[in-house]
Amino acid sequence: MKAIPTKLAIASALLAFAVTSAFAENTTVKVPFNFVANGKQCSAGIYTVERDTQLNMVRLQSADGSRNFQWIAGPGEPATNDSRVILTFDENAGSYALRTVQYHNQITRKLDKKVPEYAPTRTIMGQ
Repeated sequence: MKAIPTKLAIASALLAFAVTSAFAENTTVKVPFNFVANGKQCSAGIYTVERDTQLNMVRLQSADGSRNFQWIAGPGEPATNDSRVILTFDENAGSYALRTVQYHNQITRKLDKKVPEYAPTRTIMGQ
């Protein structure tokens, strides 16, 4: 009877490792201005952009961990061999809203639905 809980604990640990290691590729981005992402205010600073290669997900996380976002990414305008990490922001009346997150050749859909399509944009490259 003890073997079942032990096997369950091992399986849970392996699953937790698989989930955390799925976001294996990451880079840092320094955003020099405050911005809005998913309706939440985010402060200027260092952010980590991670990619889950198995589920085509990208995650944006603040250095202090107070802000954490995840989106599905797929093929888009980036070239197949593009290796850049880019955050694109829409600028509207002096404020910024996160428009897209690109990780190599994968990109999110337009994230800020309230900002018009023709709004000026600003891009920040990963380091």
